[in-house]
Amino acid sequence: MRFSKEDKANMYYMYQKGYGYSEIKEYYPIGEGNFYYLIQILNRYGIAWLDRPHHKWTNQEKKEAIDRVLINHESRSDVALDLGLSSVGMLTNWIRNYRKNGYNMVNRPIGRPRKKIITKHNQKNNKSEDKKTKKLEKELLYLRAENAYLKALRELAIKKQKKQK
Repeated sequence: MRFSKEDKANMYYMYQKGYGYSEIKEYYPIGEGNFYYLIQILNRYGIAWLDRPHHKWTNQEKKEAIDRVLINHESRSDVALDLGLSSVGMLTNWIRNYRKNGYNMVNRPIGRPRKKIITKHNQKNNKSEDKKTKKLEKELLYLRAENAYLKALRELAIKKQKKQK
């Protein structure tokens, strides 16, 4: 479940007032690990962290974070906290994709592929492609018939030679 900024701020304020995880969980259905990560990140960066703009992580930034975990053997939660990621799961996904792609960073397009839009120009191209396809199918049919005729003619010639012997 996604929580609004206000919900996250309320959870943080409740925790600061002395409410425990089990009490806050009654109001907000959040996992324990995610809750304590939220508390840690808000302790470190303050409530202003919730108003941060969306950050598009570059491959270089991702690679540096992954290297900190895989090469320097830092914990994922520590690296995620240092970078200010919204969850440890983001870093986990980066590492999984990094390993899956043969230890290479791969740019993956976001979202669905674009739908091909048919315009007048595309329709002309489609019609010309249809004409080419029909022409090629007709030629293929002719060549198959010619091939069958030549095979039959060769068989007749072989039969004639056998009879003459």
